[in-house]
Parts: sequence; structure tokens; C-alpha cells
Amino acid sequence: MPQSSHSDDELRKSCFDVARTTKWSRKPVDSAEITALADKLFEIAKGQVNPELEIDLPLITRAVRYVGQVHALPAMDDDTGWFYDMLRVVLEIARPNTGVEEDNKEFLRDMLQGIEQSLSD
Repeated sequence: MPQSSHSDDELRKSCFDVARTTKWSRKPVDSAEITALADKLFEIAKGQVNPELEIDLPLITRAVRYVGQVHALPAMDDDTGWFYDMLRVVLEIARPNTGVEEDNKEFLRDMLQGIEQSLSD
């Protein structure tokens, strides 16, 4: 299977998992609703590709999985705004596109401390 096709499939599956999580409280949920939301999330995620910042489909897929586990809640249902915003934030942390002023580096250290704690759990 070509790499881009495999990456598309993995990203699509990750988006489906997020969609299923956000629709979890509405039982029963028509699978077509989950698929329609997953398609929207996939388009949002795929739109984040940026070769100049080394943001590719595998990185985005990992970010979507993280967002799905840590930030997706059933209350979000069909709202995609939270997904776009959260995905942009985590991708910015992974692949910064601007420099950070010295005064703001203390918060970067706070994030690093949280990341290190999460990695050691």
C-alpha cells in the first residue's frame, strides 16, 4: 500500500475514533452520523499539512489520537470548532512556527514538565 494511502487511512481511522467519542452519549447513534462527523474532522486534520514546518500526515494522525484521548468529550457532539482549535494548538507545540520571547519561555518549561510527567506515567 502506498505511504500516502496508508497515512490517509490511519488519519481517517483516528478521526472516526474522535467522532465516536463525541457522539458517545447519544445512544443509539446512527453510524452514518459518526461517519459524517469523522469526514469533517478528517478534512480539518488533512488541511493542517505543512511541509515547511514538517507537519505531515503521520504527525497529524498522532496529534488527532492525542486530542481524541485527552480532549474529546461527548458534549462536543457535532461541534468541530474545538477540534480545529485544539489540533492547531498541539501541532504548534510540536512544530513551532514562531520564536518565543524570553518572558514566555517559563510557560514552555511548565509544559515540558507536564510532558515529562505524562511520559513517565
